[in-house]
Amino acid sequence: MKLYTPDRLISYVVASDNGLAPNVTGDVCTLGVCKPLVRKAATIGHDWIIGMSIAPHESNNVIYVMQVEEKIPFSEYFNDSRFQCKKPDRDRKGDNFFQGTGDDLQIAFHNAAHYGKEEAIARDLKSPFTVAASTFWYFGANAPILPRSLQSTPVALPENRRGHRIIEDTKTIKTFARWLQQWPVGIHGPPRDI
Repeated sequence: MKLYTPDRLISYVVASDNGLAPNVTGDVCTLGVCKPLVRKAATIGHDWIIGMSIAPHESNNVIYVMQVEEKIPFSEYFNDSRFQCKKPDRDRKGDNFFQGTGDDLQIAFHNAAHYGKEEAIARDLKSPFTVAASTFWYFGANAPILPRSLQSTPVALPENRRGHRIIEDTKTIKTFARWLQQWPVGIHGPPRDI
């Protein structure tokens, strides 16, 4: 999908950046587990999702941004040939581990991140689809800090923030998009927490 200027930004805190959520394996950024309300709120062709860092890590640093290009049901995601590299193995975190359909979704791998964790599984299944984008900026451990012009906007998250924010202010969106596009699309660093 071609790069677009979003109508909305959805900003949230990435508590743990270990390669699972977001997952950038295979040059596609996916958010397939964790953050069910963010995945549910995301609209194809209209939104960018922003994952932010706060204390105890650097505050108001941008871990990643993805433009919402696809929302794929878990059952289709599991079988899609484009996303086989996102299945977990012993050397790789993977977010493609729910197999089945409808109410019969189950974790297919014993080494999956949420295997045996009923609370995490229930949370993931509240929004049983994956958000995917080939247009994304992933910074991870090299996360840049928001510029001063965005520090007092809703993009900047207060300490210990839970949940997410939806930003619809056109000026803030344009300022953020202009700032972000100083970097090319793609991966700019390893995961912060590995």
